[in-house]
Amino acid sequence: MNTIHYIPIEKNFTGNSYLFPVELTQKGNGDWVAWIAMLPGCAAWGFSKDDVLAAITKTAQQYVRMLLEKGVTVPDNVTTLQTPVVAVTL
Repeated sequence: MNTIHYIPIEKNFTGNSYLFPVELTQKGNGDWVAWIAMLPGCAAWGFSKDDVLAAITKTAQQYVRMLLEKGVTVPDNVTTLQTPVVAVTL
């Protein structure tokens, strides 16, 4: 597994950043599917790997926002940082 480096991008940040491993697969028709096993039902698809990674990012943001709004905690085994991050996947 690749090492993830965290780069703070904002001072006085009051939120949290959550890091989730994403699983990817390419279907026979060339489309991509991504899902986050730690967040049941959190999945997305796209025409390219970049498309699906952008889609799963937005989906995970909405998923976590919904959990927090309902008072449900994010799973304990999720890496949580109190700083914004930029993740680069190559």
